[in-house]
Amino acid sequence: MLYQISNGAVAFGDDVILHSIDFEIRNTEKIAIVGRNGCGKTTLTRLVNGLIPNYYEGDLSGEVLLNGENISTLPLYQTAKYVGSVFQNPRTQFFTVDTTSELAFGSENQGLPEADIVQRIYATTECFSVKKLLGKNIFQLSGGEKQKIACASVSVTDPQVIVLDEPSSNLDITATKDLRGMIEIWK
Repeated sequence: MLYQISNGAVAFGDDVILHSIDFEIRNTEKIAIVGRNGCGKTTLTRLVNGLIPNYYEGDLSGEVLLNGENISTLPLYQTAKYVGSVFQNPRTQFFTVDTTSELAFGSENQGLPEADIVQRIYATTECFSVKKLLGKNIFQLSGGEKQKIACASVSVTDPQVIVLDEPSSNLDITATKDLRGMIEIWK
């Protein structure tokens, strides 16, 4: 088992966003969380990727386990070894201003040797057909290109879990089809 949430609940002050959440996600499972706007999908993804309670404030109760460890006690850098996230707006996850540095960022934070990082970037850009985007200013990319770099930067780190939070919401039809292709590669 990879994830287990037992009696999970998240509240922001008196506003309870999630309550009585119980589920397991096993290795190789693919799940989708669907629901109307404001029902707690993003909050749930923030539980799974460790951003609650480690980045976003909120009162967490219950237990969220990642590989048997309580995710609320793990530092984010530890969680990031296992979980990669692609957000609705890729700009919110970028740490650098150029694409090559962005692709290297996660692996550098994991302390991987430079040769391994270069090899991972090469393999990922080949696999995702984004080699032409290397060395570009992130702020000069289209929305679809930004989302491709966001997906590729997650893939470079080779996480066990990839969490997607409405990654196609700001994309046109062509970019959405490209995103679907990237998800198929992960699957």
